[in-house]
Parts: sequence; C-alpha cells; structure tokens
Amino acid sequence: MAVEETNDVWREVDYDSAWTPFNERFGFVANYYERDLPASQFPPGSLVIDLGPVFEHNGPRFAAGEAAINAAALRAFVWLAEDDELVALDWQHPAYRYSPGRQALSDGIPAIPVFPNGDYFAHMTPDLGWGTFGHPWQQTFTIWGDDLIATLGAELLTWLPRHPRSSA
Repeated sequence: MAVEETNDVWREVDYDSAWTPFNERFGFVANYYERDLPASQFPPGSLVIDLGPVFEHNGPRFAAGEAAINAAALRAFVWLAEDDELVALDWQHPAYRYSPGRQALSDGIPAIPVFPNGDYFAHMTPDLGWGTFGHPWQQTFTIWGDDLIATLGAELLTWLPRHPRSSA
C-alpha cells in the first residue's frame, strides 16, 4: 500500500536496514508452505495467539476480528510508545518507521496493519524490546515483551485462544 508524501505518520525506510536486525535476532525464514514450524525464534515467554477463529469466517465476522486486532494493537502501542517511533515490516514490501500516537490522531489508514491478512507483518521498537509478528499462513500472531504481553496479549486472550506453540 503506498503512502502519500504528505503523510507525517509513516516514513519509508530502507528495506534491508529495517529487516536485518529482525532477521538476525529472530532467525526469520519466510516459507509459504511451512504450516507447523515457526518462521522465527522469538524470546522465551513470547505469547502466540491462534488467529484461526478469525480466519475461519468470511464477511463481517472476519472483518470485525481483523479490525479489532488492529485497533487493540494500536491502543497498546500508543500506551507503551506514544510518539516514540516503531518499525513496521511487510515482507517483500516497503518498510516504515511511524509514531503510533500520530497514527491514532490521523485519519489515515496504516501503511502496514498488524493483522496478517496476506503477508508477514511485524511491528516493534527499534531495539526489538517488544513487538508483534503476524504469520498469515499459520494464522498466528506472536507478541513479545512483558509490557506488550500484559496489555495487548491479555486483551486478545479474552476472545482468542493461546496457540499450542506459545511459551507465555
């Protein structure tokens, strides 16, 4: 999804520079055909949410679930980072830095959502201290970092199941 030049929320960054720390820290390996092994090795205590209950529906139930996860993530990001920039990755598409606080105040659509509807999406602090990783084919949503697990993770677990691979 293209971002207009006038958008002061999302700032495109060099793809390789944005992905390299993530790949090195978490050993990310993209594989469309792998349905069981995780695409990355996240820190112990990471929470893996099963998105199957959202993906098993079409139409309004799917759309409502997708919107709820994106909204919950933005709320948690604002609480934890506010105007500090996060890094957003979309596999094989532009990478961005953005302010969740400015995104919350804008009328614009995020350049990269958190819900993995068609591609791998990751949002994280620049130091990789906490973040999210959505896996579209395994229908999972991984959350790492104690503060993000305590906010976003706790909220999502009220209506979505913990994936068996979760260590949190």
